[in-house]
Amino acid sequence: MNVDAQEDQTNLQDEEKFLISVEDTLNIVEKSIHNFIKDVPEALVNSGLSLDLEKLNIQDGQKIQDLICSFRKSDSDRKHKEENEKISTLELECAQLRSQLHQQMDENKKAQEEIVYLREQILNQSTYCATLGAVLGNLTWRASRCPEIVEVWLSGFQNKIGEFLSITDGSFVAFINTYRNAFPPTCNVEYKFIIGLLGIVTNISATPKGREFLIIEPNGRAFIQKMLKFMPTLPLSQGSLSLKRLMLMTFYNVSMNKTGLQYLFELRIGDVLSYYLKNNSLSDEIQFLCLRILQSITYDLTNPKYIQDLITNLPIDKIDDIATSNKDEMSTVAKLVLKQLRDLQKYIGSN
Repeated sequence: MNVDAQEDQTNLQDEEKFLISVEDTLNIVEKSIHNFIKDVPEALVNSGLSLDLEKLNIQDGQKIQDLICSFRKSDSDRKHKEENEKISTLELECAQLRSQLHQQMDENKKAQEEIVYLREQILNQSTYCATLGAVLGNLTWRASRCPEIVEVWLSGFQNKIGEFLSITDGSFVAFINTYRNAFPPTCNVEYKFIIGLLGIVTNISATPKGREFLIIEPNGRAFIQKMLKFMPTLPLSQGSLSLKRLMLMTFYNVSMNKTGLQYLFELRIGDVLSYYLKNNSLSDEIQFLCLRILQSITYDLTNPKYIQDLITNLPIDKIDDIATSNKDEMSTVAKLVLKQLRDLQKYIGSN
């Protein structure tokens, strides 16, 4: 055996001895532990340690409960503080809103007072303008009764007359839309204003040059069309009598112009006249004016279309009743209308 082998053998023996020594030590320790475990419960009982532990547990539990209560109280105080802060914030916001509301109410009150004041001012201004218009309109209406004055207007102020007709058109439509159901009393300034404007138009149409101008001028044609359109819608009250009279007189004047007569037929004036003649609640004066217009538009009429339309739609029986009544001039005109209608029948179917 060589030297290295001997050395390895020696080391192996030493390790074996060491392991045996360690095993013996562990066995002794194991026995000591087992003895300690057996003796611990008795020692604990004899020493009163379990009571101390129980006491400790009770004290610790109380401390924990106290800690929980303290935490809850702290949390409650914190929440209460937060709620108080929110309430304070809301109260502050409410106070600000209340202040703004009072300020807004004061401003609204001032605005309402200003609106009332402005309405009064507008009403006063409107009344003043209407009164001024009524006065000037009636003065001009009286002046236009002189054909010479109308001739002067049409000779040098046709543009102004065209503007006047446009104003009359707009004012008339506004008046009718406002008082469609019942006209105001004739003493009303608005009524006087409209009557003055229509009176001027009627006087313009009373001259040959004037009625020619009404048909050629676009504003004049538009106004005639508006009058025919609104005639059947006018209220039947006595207050509308003056307005209807002027409108029918204008139609009569325009019918004496060849171009005007053609335009009236295009607007179906026969329907308007038929409506008024059938209405027994209208005054004799209005029906007499309708008959005068019929007398005018049927004189020398040769167009079969218009003749047929008149014969078909006019209340011939009503016209015949008027002709046989004792109403002097009105009866005479009704007889002339019937005669002309009979004479016109020869043109029906000729074309």
